[in-house]
Amino acid sequence: MKQKIKKHAHYISKTPLIIVAVILIILAALVIYHDFKPELNLVLHYNHANQTKLLHLIRAHSYRDMGMLVIIIAMMNAIPGLSNSVICIFAGICYGPIVGLMINWFGNITGNCLVAGLISHIRLTDKFKNSKSLKHMTNAKHPLIALTLGYMIPIIPSALVNYAVVQLGVTQKRFLVMVALGMLPTSFLYAFGGDAIIKGDLKRITIALVIILAIIVIYKVIDGVATHHQAQEN
Repeated sequence: MKQKIKKHAHYISKTPLIIVAVILIILAALVIYHDFKPELNLVLHYNHANQTKLLHLIRAHSYRDMGMLVIIIAMMNAIPGLSNSVICIFAGICYGPIVGLMINWFGNITGNCLVAGLISHIRLTDKFKNSKSLKHMTNAKHPLIALTLGYMIPIIPSALVNYAVVQLGVTQKRFLVMVALGMLPTSFLYAFGGDAIIKGDLKRITIALVIILAIIVIYKVIDGVATHHQAQEN
């Protein structure tokens, strides 16, 4: 029998969960701040001559700092309305496009798994449940594809996509595939962009920004078409 992400009738307050997430973010951020003090001093007194030294220092950090970034990315992903894009870019700055991608990807997957596991325990508002984007995803001709695309769009709250996953009874195996595929493009783009920033590569920065904006524009167009079709059907 296929194992599914289950819905529950017993609700808990989301406030304690958010408080725990914020505490974890603060603690991890303090560790990052402590470990990056020398680099911050170089940034404050930055000149072209110390760029090589700065890059070497930044990319010489241990696995502990990688773990702290994963925690921050995961917790910020899990908190509704909070964007982790700046931290994902920071991961690219610190570790380059490949390792930065892995940090961003694993953090975002972890955050979505936490949300999907907890969201059925949390009482949600009617506004959230009646969201236009939620209806478009759940009523799509191919909802699993729509949900995967939902993970790719930075402006769609991950909580909304994860709630749709729970409502549709998606199996855990399919959920993991969807969230892994969905979080891959933006995880890479932020890491790619961060690496471009530290190297001062304006061309690569522009490419990353254009791709992210293109993804948002495509979503807006698709969302507008879906709204138009739904209005015609009604």
